[in-house]
Amino acid sequence: MKKLILAALAAACASTPKPAPQAATPAPQAQARVEPKKDDLAPDDAFRARPPPPSAGVEFRAPIPKQLKLKNGLDVFLIERHDVPLVAISLAVRSGEDTDPPRRAGLSSMVLDLLDEGTPSRDAAAIAKGFEDLAARYGTSADADSSRASVTALSDTLDPVLELFADVVQHPAFRAADVERVRVERLGQIAQTLDDPQSVGQHVLSRVIYGEKHPWGYPGEGTVKSVKTITAKDLAAWHKAWFRPSNAALFVVGDTTESALMPILEARLGSWKESAAPKPPRYTLGKSGTRVVTLVDKPGAPQSQIWIGEVGVASGAPDIFPVRVMNNILGGSFNSRLNGNLRSEHAYSYGVFSFFDTHREAGPFVAAGGVVSEKTADALGEFMKELSRMKSGEMSEAELADAKDSLVRAIPALFASNDQTAGAYARAWSHGLPADYYATYQQRVEAVTREDVAKAARDRLHPDDMAIVVVGPLKEIEPRIAALKLGKVELRDAEGEAKKAALAAGAGK
Repeated sequence: MKKLILAALAAACASTPKPAPQAATPAPQAQARVEPKKDDLAPDDAFRARPPPPSAGVEFRAPIPKQLKLKNGLDVFLIERHDVPLVAISLAVRSGEDTDPPRRAGLSSMVLDLLDEGTPSRDAAAIAKGFEDLAARYGTSADADSSRASVTALSDTLDPVLELFADVVQHPAFRAADVERVRVERLGQIAQTLDDPQSVGQHVLSRVIYGEKHPWGYPGEGTVKSVKTITAKDLAAWHKAWFRPSNAALFVVGDTTESALMPILEARLGSWKESAAPKPPRYTLGKSGTRVVTLVDKPGAPQSQIWIGEVGVASGAPDIFPVRVMNNILGGSFNSRLNGNLRSEHAYSYGVFSFFDTHREAGPFVAAGGVVSEKTADALGEFMKELSRMKSGEMSEAELADAKDSLVRAIPALFASNDQTAGAYARAWSHGLPADYYATYQQRVEAVTREDVAKAARDRLHPDDMAIVVVGPLKEIEPRIAALKLGKVELRDAEGEAKKAALAAGAGK
């Protein structure tokens, strides 16, 4: 039987005709370029042979909003734009994470999440359908010291959109079922951030800088413990205390006029009543002392996150523009010193950066980035080297010019759409800046001198006192970081808890 099978296979193979060999394709021969004769040229061929010259520079002028006011005291800022039939409305409130009570981190942002979950006359589905039927886009955002609810609508539907928007921002119901649904979603978000080394580095650094008794020492979305303890009563109390006309402003940008807008606003928001203002919160910063290097264990991580920082500067500080220019040289752009050192020169990182997170009060200064784990200590040393070099005030004229130019060129992007424009002025107002802030921005940047930047660096950067947080594989990085002798090395867990991290480390020995 086996022989028969082999014979059949052999016969089948023998009966298959072999393909005819293909003729070799001759190699193409190089052909001499034939220049066109003068008589063969089209009239515009000479023009097409030359690349077009650069166009003249475009000078951008930021608009200054018209300042109006409703009868109940609510400030209104209007910028007319009639190129498209859209209107963006942004309600800004000068309260955010800075007003979260002790052990209630995440309260303000949770209120913002729940605004469109229901009012006494509408549930979440009705609100969502209402905005969708009117082709309106609604959203909220919470910040360190402000909150914002926004909507973009067609100019023809402005009145019904504002009727719905006014109901949402003034009368949130905070029903138990809605609160629990948002709570579960929030806990899921927190679980994701606790698994993200970059988020962990940022949050732990804030905890180290601002301490246990300052609301900025905790994530804006809250912690697992705080979110579980927030009640509907807490949410309603926060909204009543801080959402009031004297603590808010409305920014309107788009295809409308003062005469058309103000009667609609009076009808929809004019009945918003003022409530008693609570006492302004008082902050307690953690005591500064000997620098500590905080490590958060991320076993097996191929990259370590390095986060270095200190309390920075407020948005309205007299030296804010020299500070911004200085930071652009240090780590605020792709061509910055930090990125040039750690990415381009040493290949420790895909990219590192620095920034001043400015608000009405001094937010943090941060220099940070992800680096190859095995080079964590070397990269940390280069971070400290660049911070010290910047503090010395050393810089070239080319660095200064490039930093100023990039700051000026970044401003027009803030006004690319109506909602971006409304958001830009809402942030400026929330930070206590004047209405012409952006209109005078370029002049103030261009007025910054080399001496101004050097002084800002000396006054605002303190490398020897900056907190250092590293998230990475503890066993591999701890000995080398300790050898740098930058400060005492301590452990924290992903939530910034020192005791739990110490207990976990002891149990693992």
